[in-house]
Amino acid sequence: MGKTKKLNIFIYIVLVVISISLLLFFDSKAKIKTQTLYDLQQEIREVVSVAKPSIVSILSNPSVDDETLQRYYEYFKNTPFEQYFDYKARIVGTGVIVSSDGLVVTNAHVAMGAPVITIKDSNGKVYNDVSILAISNQLDLALLRINSLSSKLNPITFADSDSVNIGDIVFAIGNPFGFEMTVTMGIVSAKNRSLKAIQGFSYSNLIQTDAALNPGNSGGALVDIYGRLIGINTVIASTSGTNSGVGFAIPSNTVKSFIEKNKNRVVSSSSGQPFLGVKVADIPDYVKNYLGIDYGVIVGEVIPNTAASKYGIKVNDIIIEFNDEKVMDANQFIDLILQTKPGQKVNIKIIRKGKIIDLEVVMGKK
Repeated sequence: MGKTKKLNIFIYIVLVVISISLLLFFDSKAKIKTQTLYDLQQEIREVVSVAKPSIVSILSNPSVDDETLQRYYEYFKNTPFEQYFDYKARIVGTGVIVSSDGLVVTNAHVAMGAPVITIKDSNGKVYNDVSILAISNQLDLALLRINSLSSKLNPITFADSDSVNIGDIVFAIGNPFGFEMTVTMGIVSAKNRSLKAIQGFSYSNLIQTDAALNPGNSGGALVDIYGRLIGINTVIASTSGTNSGVGFAIPSNTVKSFIEKNKNRVVSSSSGQPFLGVKVADIPDYVKNYLGIDYGVIVGEVIPNTAASKYGIKVNDIIIEFNDEKVMDANQFIDLILQTKPGQKVNIKIIRKGKIIDLEVVMGKK
């Protein structure tokens, strides 16, 4: 065999060996990459499985029973017109179970906007006997209690929000647009954010995230890679009102302090809870200066078919007295409401277009 032929055979063998080695190398790399992605997927599934049992839907029932609407709903049921006559409860937000004996935290703007609150857990079980223990306009937090539990609930585990770092991976769980138990993923984009006068609320020390948040996510959980709560999702910055990659959550340490302060409150649910039907906010300083007062709250919304709408309270009214007590701020005003009973007559003093007006109002109920 000639030298040239031997050389060609040798080169051929070397090339074959190199080719096989490269194939084995890249196949090994592909397998490693696939395994890494699989492991990541399993970790994400684990996070969701840990946190999801602690997430609930907050539903609002109609403030009045409308028999006519109910009849129309039954008539048009299972037709394209069914949705226009749906008198049943609708999802207005999300909540997080924080104790096994029935405590649930959500946003104040979620709880205040629901004349009658119903809670549905992740298994679809519905709880109709729900009391509001406390609402803080300043924090945009509300603490609810599910009464008459037949079994213990699954509370979420709290993380230390002070230990959260920018770049940490996070997951948001909630009900955007009513799509229950939706999970989105992102990172902590920033910390200690402040927002002023958003929907009547002012926020500070917020956690910013790019995890997708939309209407219905309010009151839901922002959790870390262990499924622990690092924040309560509360507001988005958006020109369209939907997700733009800039969402905000109330830190878990703030939430925990709010719960500890209010968890032992006792509120009877036997006759329903008092309900006025307004959303209020603290008065801006420039308005106080103009009116020459240093107290009161301004009405941002009047909910239809409630005591407030029935007795003539209007948007932009300034409430300065409730039941003969001076109203200092939004938090105290909510506490004053919770001290009354459904059916109780209360005197409300308001300022409307510079004039003081006295109203006698019979409290409604949730």
